[in-house]
Amino acid sequence: MKKILGFASAFPALLMSAPQVFAQATNDNLNPCPKAGQFSVLCGFNDLGAVLGFVITIAFIIAVLIALFFLIWGGIKWITSGGDKGGVEAARNQIIAAVIGLIIVFLAFFILNLVLGLFGLSLFSLKLPNIADFK
Repeated sequence: MKKILGFASAFPALLMSAPQVFAQATNDNLNPCPKAGQFSVLCGFNDLGAVLGFVITIAFIIAVLIALFFLIWGGIKWITSGGDKGGVEAARNQIIAAVIGLIIVFLAFFILNLVLGLFGLSLFSLKLPNIADFK
């Protein structure tokens, strides 16, 4: 216990004692967000389409991870049911629901990419039209 407390108290002190670095820019074009005036929600995302594509991609990733978690949890419930018919049935239903959820997420991703592809767009580089594009 003393070792854990010693490490826990020494580690933040080590992080706070890092030497400061005073670097000078040799180039004037080092602005990390050059278009901060346009829909800049996150640095690097300068238009609403890129932010929307990023959020949709993250939502698909989270949905797949949740479905995989429920699939694994259903397998653990099946193993630990001990042959009880009610426990096995509940675990089987959970596994089936997780697999159906995975299928729905993958089909939604496929259909979204197919529809965007028909319009010449991509989910990973989504660019929404502006009024200036129609002049």
